[in-house]
Amino acid sequence: MYHCTLMTDTNFNYDSFVRNPPNPIDIENLSFQDSLFSSNSLSPLPPNSFNISSFNINGLKTHSQNKIEQLYNFFSLKHIFFGGVVDTHLHPRQMHFLSKRLSNYTVFSSSLDTSQYVCSSGGVSLFIENSLAPHVHTYTSHSSRLLSVDLYFKGNIKLRIFVVYIPSTSDQVLQDTTIDLLTQALSDTK
Repeated sequence: MYHCTLMTDTNFNYDSFVRNPPNPIDIENLSFQDSLFSSNSLSPLPPNSFNISSFNINGLKTHSQNKIEQLYNFFSLKHIFFGGVVDTHLHPRQMHFLSKRLSNYTVFSSSLDTSQYVCSSGGVSLFIENSLAPHVHTYTSHSSRLLSVDLYFKGNIKLRIFVVYIPSTSDQVLQDTTIDLLTQALSDTK
């Protein structure tokens, strides 16, 4: 889970961030009290900020109701405003149907690549808390592994959120293609 505060940085190296992202949490050394699902590790949010999370759900075709229920519990417990869910293996209509269990959220989903030549079907979605959903201006499915959502706020503030699923290194070509697509989308955003 990440806290995000609106800010800009013109010296940001997009390619370096995508290929070598920061790892803010050492999951191996988390104590039970500080675990991702504990409620006492949550501190009050600074003004103009929100909680963002991202999960590799590893497919929603099996155990979908359990996984959606766990997502709902986590989003509620951690007061998640933007929740990215990757590797859903679902088409947007299927994801929209399942997301009705998360009544406090609006879901935006990528298209799904079901060609026989792709080992990892992907599928990414972004759940946006309903109080922020009216600010969504557009969303774009760049591929089955990359989605961007544009939000516009008062004061000419624009926010673009990306949800990306970078496949494992067992499919290096697909991984490189996804990273290159994200790098290009980030560069276009700049």
